[in-house]
Amino acid sequence: MRQTILIFGGLAAAIFILFELNKLSVWGFTNTSEVFIIVSGVLFILIGILISRFSIQRTKPRLRKKSNLSKQEHKVLILMTDGLSNNEIADRLFISESTVKTHVSHILSKLKAKRRTEAVKIGRDLDLV
Repeated sequence: MRQTILIFGGLAAAIFILFELNKLSVWGFTNTSEVFIIVSGVLFILIGILISRFSIQRTKPRLRKKSNLSKQEHKVLILMTDGLSNNEIADRLFISESTVKTHVSHILSKLKAKRRTEAVKIGRDLDLV
């Protein structure tokens, strides 16, 4: 939170400085608005690159925790969290509906759940989805 405040405070200070430079016509150009637009554009591009670089480094991809679910069962569980039916899951994964039912059955037994919604909750609690 503190870093975000510092970033936006720095952006606000840079904008105010550029406005003041534009008012004072420090650069000796007759049309300082063009220079102001160019400088502010370059500044915002650089700040955007820095912010994205720091945010990408901080948000590392979450690795799927070790579970006894197969890759296909994990995909089915993810689609179950979206509230899709067996038929919709089958269409998305290009498998038959009976195969989806088998995967759902295995997911329920491996997660020790009685219903799909309980399996989704357990999957979220275990950071599987």
